[in-house]
Amino acid sequence: MDLGLKGRCALVTGGSMGIGKAAALELAAEGCRVAIAARGEQALENAAEEIRGRAHAEVITVRADCTRPEDIGRMVEEVAARFGRIDVLVNSIGAAKSGHFLQLPEDDWRESLELKLYGVIRCCRAVVPHMQRQRWGRIVNLIGHRGRQPESRAMPAGVANAGLINFTKALADEFVRDGILANGVSPCPMETRRLDYMVKAKAALEGISEDEARAEYLRDIPIGRFAQPAEIAALIAFLASERNSYISGATISIDGGATRGA
Repeated sequence: MDLGLKGRCALVTGGSMGIGKAAALELAAEGCRVAIAARGEQALENAAEEIRGRAHAEVITVRADCTRPEDIGRMVEEVAARFGRIDVLVNSIGAAKSGHFLQLPEDDWRESLELKLYGVIRCCRAVVPHMQRQRWGRIVNLIGHRGRQPESRAMPAGVANAGLINFTKALADEFVRDGILANGVSPCPMETRRLDYMVKAKAALEGISEDEARAEYLRDIPIGRFAQPAEIAALIAFLASERNSYISGATISIDGGATRGA
């Protein structure tokens, strides 16, 4: 299926690893010129080299901390200056610490909201004017499944992601008449470095082994395995494409059946 992405220009935040890197690779393979942004310079360069080698596409890197509004403004202007436009924004930033509610320090809450929620809001605010001028744009926000499936020891993540569901819907409603479609993708735990961290944190909090913690996460997924980043990236690419002409304001669960409810 031709997604109609050839020649489009995409910015992927959190693009140096995990689902962000997988999304950047998928978009590049579909013919996009891609900019990846993250905080770590070496990880960015390694990811860009891998994507160029596999997709034979133009990939640029921008070092940016999405908790800093000035970095976001500079990032967007650099990408727009290099490509001349920004057609696609994929936000794959933010992770939250786990813990017992009464033991979570204020800084853990603030850090989660600052990057995962406010960082995404600021990125969208910086990119939307470029899309308005083009009368075309696609925004895809990565939204953790705890936004819909609360868990007592992952409250900062749940609160930030629930806010993103609301924000993504409101953003879509505000700008759909400008040709901008905004959606969320909500995966379950994936086979990434982030899963390793989650397993270690769960084991420490509950006093169980890492194997037991991993098995508990897996029990929540009816399909019986963790997702691969490429599986999530395929949905992101579709939502970011010309082929998606009628999905807007949705947050789509791609979690092997883990989300409960009709």
